[in-house]
Amino acid sequence: MFCPECGTLSFPGPSGNIKCPNYECGYHGTSENKVMMEDGTEIDISKASSTSKVESRDRRVIVDSEQQQGVLTSSTYICPKCDSDSVYAELKQTRASDEPETRILTCAECGHGWREY
Repeated sequence: MFCPECGTLSFPGPSGNIKCPNYECGYHGTSENKVMMEDGTEIDISKASSTSKVESRDRRVIVDSEQQQGVLTSSTYICPKCDSDSVYAELKQTRASDEPETRILTCAECGHGWREY
């Protein structure tokens, strides 16, 4: 609730009355359940309500395992499945920062993926 005098955020006590925390204002009393808008109009908030129900959701399945990510290298790595030397290599920090990166490798020929730690 807000103080009806100065607009400071105030919390009601057990009796429902508010005490303004602004020491210069010092308002004690009931909240009027009205909010003053910038244009000077008052809005009664005693009957205000809100919902958090989601009307619709956008659900998509993103398959990024089929995409070949990283830098295409040749003669650096050899695919254990087809013995090709064209391999996409990517470095990611998958563990703690004091441990080395994980090399995520994907064969350009057969699409086989593996990791080197």
